[in-house]
Amino acid sequence: MPYCSLRRAFAIVVLMGAASCQRADVAPAADLGIVGEWHWVSSRGGLTGKQAYTPASTGSTDTWLLRADSTYQRRTTQPSGTQTTETGTFSLGSIKSVYSGQPARALVLRGKQSQTFVIQELGSRLVVADNYYDGFGHTYER
Repeated sequence: MPYCSLRRAFAIVVLMGAASCQRADVAPAADLGIVGEWHWVSSRGGLTGKQAYTPASTGSTDTWLLRADSTYQRRTTQPSGTQTTETGTFSLGSIKSVYSGQPARALVLRGKQSQTFVIQELGSRLVVADNYYDGFGHTYER
């Protein structure tokens, strides 16, 4: 009998835990002003934090097209031409930032591979950072 009571108590705790979970509020993409075409300006970071890349230094450009239906397209332009390098969906939400240890706005791209960025600035510029140590910060402009 004690085993049965233990199983019952465990089941109750699990059910109470599941019932207390709340879904995080996610604002529609259009409401946050992230929808649009974003052109890559620079990336900085890496192990030393001093690695820097720009379209001029790499010979290529990167454009994100974020649509109101939460789909995105990533286009890369090199001397050989422009091609769509990735498509998928995106969402906005919250994530614990490795930089501050606090909840921060996040952009999640789900394409070939899922990528999560901390949103550091959103206005005429979009500044996102990889949410891991030695990552890069990336700046885009409309």
